[in-house]
Amino acid sequence: MDRYPKRITLRDKTVVIIRPPDIEDIERLFQFFSSIPKSDLLIYKDDVSKLETIESWFTSDNYRKIFQLVTLKGDEIIAKGTLHSEGLYWQHAAEIKLIVSPDHRGNGIGSNMFDILLFEVFEHRLQKVIVRFTSDSKSFIRIIDHYGFKPETLLRYYLVDEETNEKRDLLIASYNLEDWTRRFEFYSSLFSGK
Repeated sequence: MDRYPKRITLRDKTVVIIRPPDIEDIERLFQFFSSIPKSDLLIYKDDVSKLETIESWFTSDNYRKIFQLVTLKGDEIIAKGTLHSEGLYWQHAAEIKLIVSPDHRGNGIGSNMFDILLFEVFEHRLQKVIVRFTSDSKSFIRIIDHYGFKPETLLRYYLVDEETNEKRDLLIASYNLEDWTRRFEFYSSLFSGK
């Protein structure tokens, strides 16, 4: 864990800290997820706006997180990212989940965290990574397009927004790390100071 905490200067010159969360962050994570619109949380299978869900991430063996990150601006968590294998039964595969506070989107937090999470995919010698997202996640789509994630499936009307009762599509895309060309491009972009 020598690489963390990582100090990052965002596009607007705000300095943030990216690091793995610890049990002391439970209340901050609860506040963070409580501030996110429910429509943005549809990719999570559990209700992350409940304190007991967040507590279980640190106490339950059912949550197999390979690696987690939070971004802090001062003492406030403004983004959360996870590399996990929960629900996946293949040792060579993992899923990335990433959410940034709406007030802090478009400033480079998502890109920086995604870079780090993808680096962890390489570090853990995984071969395939998937992401789930909704079609209105424009900034996230730009991030995964940058790395060449390929669409795998579209589940029409799979999600229902509790507030509006609107049915939304869930998209799943993947990245095959066995493709050495992509691996070289990733390392090149990481070490060139992108």
